[in-house]
Amino acid sequence: MWLLFLFLVIAGTILAVVIFVIATEGRYFGKGLMRWGYNRRSGAFEVRDDWERWEHLIKRLQIRSTEEILDLGTQTGHFPRLIARQRGFTGHIVGIDWSEEMIQEAQRQCRLEGTGSRVRFLCHDVQNPLPFAPNTFTLVTVVTGLLTSLKTPETLFEEIHRILKPEGRVAFHIEQQPLRPTPMRTPEWFSTHLEPHGFIYSQTVRWTPAQQIIIFQKR
Repeated sequence: MWLLFLFLVIAGTILAVVIFVIATEGRYFGKGLMRWGYNRRSGAFEVRDDWERWEHLIKRLQIRSTEEILDLGTQTGHFPRLIARQRGFTGHIVGIDWSEEMIQEAQRQCRLEGTGSRVRFLCHDVQNPLPFAPNTFTLVTVVTGLLTSLKTPETLFEEIHRILKPEGRVAFHIEQQPLRPTPMRTPEWFSTHLEPHGFIYSQTVRWTPAQQIIIFQKR
C-alpha cells in the first residue's frame, strides 16, 4: 500500500511541476520542457487561421514600405511573411524564435511564398544579446507571448534600445489573462519599465477585442 501511496505522491508532484512550467511559460524554470513543447507544436501554429488578425495589425502599426523590422517571438513567422507579401514593400524583416522547429517551418513557408529576399528567420534565445549591430531596425515587434516567459525583461529592453535606429519604434501586445499565473502587463507597467531604458510612450491602439498594442519610441 505504501508503494502505491509513494507512486501517487511522485506522480502528483511531477504533474504539478509540469503544469506550473506550462502556465508560467517556463519563466522560472523548465525552459527545456517549453522548448520541446513548442518544437512539437510548430505544425499546429502554421495551420491556425490568423491572417486577418495579422493584416489588421499591419494597418494599426502603419508600417511603411521601407521599414527595417525585427519580430521577436515570431513563431512560424505569420507576421513577417505577411508584411513581406505586401505590395510595394521594399524593406527587410527578421523573425526570431527560440524553437528550431518553428524557425524551420517559417523558412519552409517563406520559400514556398517566394519572399526570401525580404524576410529571414533566426533561431535565437532573446535572453542572450541580440545578434545585430546598433541602430539596425526602425521597428521591433513583440506581439506574441514572449514577455510572459521572461523573468527579467529589462535586459531585453536594453537590447531593443541598442538595435533600434534613432526615433525607432517598439510595439508590444497587451492581453489580460486573469486566470493565468503570469504578470499582468498593463500600460503603466510598460511605461515604468521602458522609460528608464530610453523610451517614451507613443500610443496605444486596439488590435483585437481582447488585445491592445502599446507603442514606444526610442529617445
